Amino acid sequence: MTNKISKAYFELSKEAYYMKHLLLLHFFLLSVASAQEPTPEQVAIMQQEMACADGDYSTKILVVEDDPLSTGSSDNPLVGAKIVLKPYSGEMKEFTSDSNGQSDEISLMGCDTLIVSKNGYSTLTLNSGSMFPPEDVPLWTIKLQADGTSSVNSTLSNDDSSSQSDITTQQNIPVNIETGYKGFLWGTSIESNISNNFTPLQLSSSDSLNKTFSGKLGIDSVLVRYAFADSGFWKVEIDFIIPQNKIEEQISNFRRLEKNISSVYGVPKMLNQKESGVSSAFSDHLNQKFSRAFYRSSWDVNPAIIELYLNGNVLLPNSDLSLFSGNFSVLKLVYYNPDYMHSSQKLPEKEVIPSIFDIY
Repeated sequence: MTNKISKAYFELSKEAYYMKHLLLLHFFLLSVASAQEPTPEQVAIMQQEMACADGDYSTKILVVEDDPLSTGSSDNPLVGAKIVLKPYSGEMKEFTSDSNGQSDEISLMGCDTLIVSKNGYSTLTLNSGSMFPPEDVPLWTIKLQADGTSSVNSTLSNDDSSSQSDITTQQNIPVNIETGYKGFLWGTSIESNISNNFTPLQLSSSDSLNKTFSGKLGIDSVLVRYAFADSGFWKVEIDFIIPQNKIEEQISNFRRLEKNISSVYGVPKMLNQKESGVSSAFSDHLNQKFSRAFYRSSWDVNPAIIELYLNGNVLLPNSDLSLFSGNFSVLKLVYYNPDYMHSSQKLPEKEVIPSIFDIY
């Protein structure tokens, strides 16, 4: 009976998951129909949303201790290991390995994240799309090494065959903003691997100083850029996908984010808020005008600085016959460390301006 309920719940969750992506596609098509051309970032995120909705499979996880002297068949199962499932879309779920080191059956989509941990052992974070084959695997064995060592082996196995992958994870790293962004340390070189829950994008082959990702940040769809200088990682810039035709919703999104950040880092050190232009009631289709909102808040979290920025520009009234097409509004969240804002590029030489006495 329990299995039937679990299966029914999973089928309902999948139906809601697919419905969400159909609504996103509907929103995408509406933006095109209303002459609001999607940006490359929006197109990339939409493609990622559709890719992550493709496919589902299930597995049980066996967590064992990685003993270098073991032959593979005598690994000790780890009882009470925590297995956290962070779906690309949906509520987070937590599982615990039983007396045999095994979890209950876990249903996975294409871009879910699994975090496996136990006190005294290294923590392993995996993306389902890159780690799992595109079919059901009855049992997946994860080997955790003791004492926080960084080399972790994982083995996917079924009744007939198994494959092994070597995965390198970072040591336990402080995740506060003073040291970096979500465990990625300030000053780290661009060649280093970035471990996060986002999906990497390649928007431009000439963009050699940034690494770009897309995904979800809370309830928001975002584009995330890690920026690098000569001194290494110095900034992460997060672009939020926002409605382009409603200035009130843009302001509401800014205030929601500002409230969330303030709950962690206190009130902003600097505030700048200005609204101008016509109101949403403006209705002259032959004399279209912009409604504008400029909002900016800053937090000083020494040595890092946080900037939340909205530049909202909405052409009113909303019409299929807009004088200007495209997207004019941006909502950004930036974390940066001024200590690493170093560049070896030469500044342009100052132009020598003759003295007024030489001219006249």
